Amino acid sequence: RLDATNAIPAPIVCGITLLDMDHVAMLGDTIEKIAREKAGIIKKGIPCVTVEGQRPGAAAALKEVADRVGSPLFVCAPPPPPRPR
Repeated sequence: RLDATNAIPAPIVCGITLLDMDHVAMLGDTIEKIAREKAGIIKKGIPCVTVEGQRPGAAAALKEVADRVGSPLFVCAPPPPPRPR
């Protein structure tokens, strides 16, 4: 809802980075509330990508919103560490 990326009416993908307890005065005082606010960018039929390692409450909230809205949610593993040269 409050995310500036909602200015894009028809994105081809939505991305939600690793969530933490930031901006609690605006977004909520729990990780679940913050995740639901951040999930406001999820749009029907538009794939949403997030990262592995979300706190359990955040991951559950993102999945809940994606399911309700009708958006596929993809969880990406972190990249492998760089190979030594």
